[in-house]
Amino acid sequence: MNISWNRRRILWSVLRTIAVALTLPASADQVDRFIERQLKKQNIPGLALAVVREGKVTKAKGYGLADVELSVPVKTDSVFQWASISKQFTATAIQQLAQDGRLKLDDRISLHYTNAPATWSNVTVFHLLTHTSGIKSYTGLPDFFATVRKDYRPEEIIGLVRDLPLEFLPGEKWDYSNTGYFLLGLILENASGQTYGDFLTERIFRPAGMATARINQQFELIPNRATGYASQSNRLVRSEFVSPSQPFSAGALVGTVLDLAKWDASLYTDLILSRQAREEAWKPVRLSTGEDFPYGYGWQTGELRGHPWVGHGGGIHGFSSFILRLTGERLTIIVLINKDADPQGMAISVAGHYVSELTLRTIKPQPDSEPALSQRLQQCLVDLAARKDSELITPGFRRNFARSQRRHAALQEDLRGLKSFTFLLEEKPARDQREVEGVPIARLRSYRLRNGGEPRYYTFALTAENKVGLVRASDD
Repeated sequence: MNISWNRRRILWSVLRTIAVALTLPASADQVDRFIERQLKKQNIPGLALAVVREGKVTKAKGYGLADVELSVPVKTDSVFQWASISKQFTATAIQQLAQDGRLKLDDRISLHYTNAPATWSNVTVFHLLTHTSGIKSYTGLPDFFATVRKDYRPEEIIGLVRDLPLEFLPGEKWDYSNTGYFLLGLILENASGQTYGDFLTERIFRPAGMATARINQQFELIPNRATGYASQSNRLVRSEFVSPSQPFSAGALVGTVLDLAKWDASLYTDLILSRQAREEAWKPVRLSTGEDFPYGYGWQTGELRGHPWVGHGGGIHGFSSFILRLTGERLTIIVLINKDADPQGMAISVAGHYVSELTLRTIKPQPDSEPALSQRLQQCLVDLAARKDSELITPGFRRNFARSQRRHAALQEDLRGLKSFTFLLEEKPARDQREVEGVPIARLRSYRLRNGGEPRYYTFALTAENKVGLVRASDD
């Protein structure tokens, strides 16, 4: 259905980035041209962008249309659904309650949610925050999204998974669970005595100056609300909507790109959370196995090819979003889109216009120690474009690529008039890139492809036997 509600988009979040050498100002025209190209390429109706340095907005702009039928342009006050970006606000509210002494993160959830089944007896608030509870995500149930308009009572949502066994022992593994964040909203209401929306307004939105941010109500009139869209046969149509009762505290917030810029500014201060609490929220979770996983409290964590970042994406019918915080650079990129798209990739690319050598387009080619392998990888792309099988690809990648007409067409276009296929660099996969559909990944190799137009960049995820487990293409 969406981006942030599935694990795969999170697990491959850091594929296209490298260590920072120098911070430089970006050309506004370059960023604008990049965004305009992406609107055309991804068939995106509208997008709101904010670039924030040390809490101060350096660029904020709307692109395209908030409503296609009425030709209403996107502006910085256009209201978008944030989807799973909402999770960091839910997590922050829980941390505030912990600071108030109304709960502890190591409390068993049955202390605050009395309808918890016996199988959840060892699940703590911490497990819910970090997606390590083992509780099945209701959005992962077969055919759940066939009834996206249905209004659910909270206990109906929980009832969908209450009787299912845990998928693993609490703390043992990581698996993205919207049920966990839904439960956090119920725990918040029980511990605070307020509704979820009222608590966030009083304790986060109002203090941070986020005047537009609120919990979504589908049929209320919200000024400047953007319309959500989808693609059918490569043409735009109005998207189906999701009843806000379904995502609730896992993804039902709405607001503007400037609201999120004010949120970002508050994170440089103790206004909402203490420094210690903020640092806890951005710390990778330690599993009971002793391994770390790159997720904190409602925030993804990681490195952009050696440079630290925190962020999170969101995706729901008609909308996608991403907030990227380069913590060392104190630079934040916020992207809100009224269609399913690739906001994370766009956020990283925009950051690359402000930070030298952040994206592949700025990489100087390294010597290629395996030119024969490079030739085989190039031939692999040629074979895939021609709908021929390749002995280099894993069964999982073969199945996924065969299902995507869009990716096949894009590859054919990239290879038309091919002039060069240049090796750029090889990297070790990050912690969350070391496996694709159960297949271990040993290394990543990236190339620049030229066909007479704008260059394209291809990164291959290779197994120890040099089988291709995944290929990612990008503009930079």
